[in-house]
Amino acid sequence: MTDNLSQLFSFVSDDHVREKLRLSEDRIRRSFSELFSGYNLRAEDVLNDVIRVKDYTGLVRVEKINFYSFCEHHFAPFFGMASVSYEPGEIITGLGKIVRLVHDVHARRLQIQEIMTRDIAEDIMRVLGAKGALVVTEAKHLCMCSRGPNDDTAMTTVIYGCGTQKGMVR
Repeated sequence: MTDNLSQLFSFVSDDHVREKLRLSEDRIRRSFSELFSGYNLRAEDVLNDVIRVKDYTGLVRVEKINFYSFCEHHFAPFFGMASVSYEPGEIITGLGKIVRLVHDVHARRLQIQEIMTRDIAEDIMRVLGAKGALVVTEAKHLCMCSRGPNDDTAMTTVIYGCGTQKGMVR
């Protein structure tokens, strides 16, 4: 096993298990490459299919976007759903692009739910020139389920809004 993976699994003392980990090294590396692939993408990479509009006065909302991420504090998974709303300025993007912003750009990084929620909203504002954005994430954190409080029923909701139009929260 390479030095980095050896250090990561240094707590394992059973030689039989350590041998299995050594044999899994490539699989672990590929898994981490996929799980943390968001570092290779920017919001501009996925919010790139746009339609120009004038005088659009409605809201766009994509709800129940499943995501899976890793807590940067405990290196433990957290997962849940995001709802993204925005009031377009002069740009509307494809609805699937909003899903990719959540899934592929932000969730596939080491994260803190509060920061991820804020960054999604601010990317919508910055890249699309939206008049307002509101992002709500609800997640279950395995660091709370399996250690610390050991509560597998607790859900965390984070709400972040920016902009002042159409009732968007500040």
